[in-house]
Amino acid sequence: MSKDFRILNGGHRLDFTCENRRYRTNIQKGNPHSPLSSHLGNVFNEPLYNGGNVSLWLEHAIDNLGSSECYWLMWYDNTTGQPTIPLSGALNKDEVINMQRLFAGFIP
Repeated sequence: MSKDFRILNGGHRLDFTCENRRYRTNIQKGNPHSPLSSHLGNVFNEPLYNGGNVSLWLEHAIDNLGSSECYWLMWYDNTTGQPTIPLSGALNKDEVINMQRLFAGFIP
């Protein structure tokens, strides 16, 4: 069986959270992953994409090395609450703003 990358809290894995060597979902901030989970961490009130069995979320993240606040895009399996790809592409606020600019320019 593959490793479970959900955050371990009080002996229980928290659905719709992720933790790897460098980053973890900030479960003290943001919105719940409604209606799929009550754990905080989501930036918005809904996923960026919901494909039925999988969803994509922009989450508040914590850098385990202690740098400034960051965000990451995280894919989850909606049936298990586990991240489908536990690798992190952490972004700071300026990088999220640049993504917004690029997407806005792309949309016809």
